[in-house]
Amino acid sequence: MNSVSIFQDIKTFFPLLCAVVKGQYKMPWGTFCWIVLCGIYFLSPIDALPDILPVLGFADDGALLIFVLLLVHKDLATFRRYQIKKNTIIDAEIVEDEKNDQKTH
Repeated sequence: MNSVSIFQDIKTFFPLLCAVVKGQYKMPWGTFCWIVLCGIYFLSPIDALPDILPVLGFADDGALLIFVLLLVHKDLATFRRYQIKKNTIIDAEIVEDEKNDQKTH
């Protein structure tokens, strides 16, 4: 996993959550649990390294985020494919067959 895919996963993370909350997408339970645990850790006042420590205080939060993104990367890629399918419009044109028109008239 490279830095481009990490940024792509971060970009996909929040639309995934919105789609799940709106009931538009069903997320696997394992993915859901990891995301919830990550959110609880971010919101919790108790950290492995207190946020008042310069740089180190936020390093544990960032490390946990990257860890969770690595765990749910496959599910985020699946959601991106779902979004592409959902937003793809198939163009179709109805073409009348002249032979069938002549037989029916």
